[in-house]
Amino acid sequence: MTDTPIPAPVAAIVARIGLGARALVYFAVSGLLIDAAISAKPDNGVSPGDAFRAVENEAGGRYLLIFLAIGLALYALWRYYQAILDPEDNGSDAKGIFSRLGMASSGTSYLLIGVAAVSVTFGSNSSGDGGKTEQTAKWLMEQPFGEWVVVLGGLALIGIGGAQVWRAKTGQWKNHIDLSGWAGKLTDVIAGGIAGRGVLFAIVGGFLVLGGWTADPDDIKGLAATLGWIRTQPYGLWLFIASALAIGVYGIYSAVQSVRYRFPNC
Repeated sequence: MTDTPIPAPVAAIVARIGLGARALVYFAVSGLLIDAAISAKPDNGVSPGDAFRAVENEAGGRYLLIFLAIGLALYALWRYYQAILDPEDNGSDAKGIFSRLGMASSGTSYLLIGVAAVSVTFGSNSSGDGGKTEQTAKWLMEQPFGEWVVVLGGLALIGIGGAQVWRAKTGQWKNHIDLSGWAGKLTDVIAGGIAGRGVLFAIVGGFLVLGGWTADPDDIKGLAATLGWIRTQPYGLWLFIASALAIGVYGIYSAVQSVRYRFPNC
């Protein structure tokens, strides 16, 4: 194991706060999706930004948003710590490097979600023209070879989604988690949530590939737009509810990690 300049107990505290913040974000998004299903809004998808705007309207909401932003920043810090210093000995072979790159990518994603929370806190309440995925992809398509970059990004997201399904099927997600007692009763539910989230990622990746291939930005859908698209398909209500539940269960997974993750040297 690599010697690191950050004491293991400090890294554990940072990670637990960050995982707790991640759990709250998934719970908020899932709750809004379920509310959308009950309200019968067929075109309604929900993004973390939508969840933050809903939180802001509650009593003390801005304070909670600040906490979430800090927590997500701490989560990102932990993922960078894992990626760079490798405290869990993933190694420097091809598999280890791929795993550590995934950690860094995850950290960046949640750091950006934290930035969205800060933006809502300080008055940036407009949802804008599409979600961040659509906006980024459309900007990329205006650049040289941008369509191919979007296609590659979509293929990468499909790969990440497939990896999540594989983690759920093989039980690899259980590594480093104490599943004794009450936590062990949630394993099947958590595996289903991880797999469901992976399928959603793969669908979003598919829309990115389609948009890059056709060079039509209107074919690109982020997670919120993808959920809205699912809602309009045959059996869309039930698929939409299943998606909402999968996202909520991923929040449960994050919460279990927050309290039961076994950190090296702790």
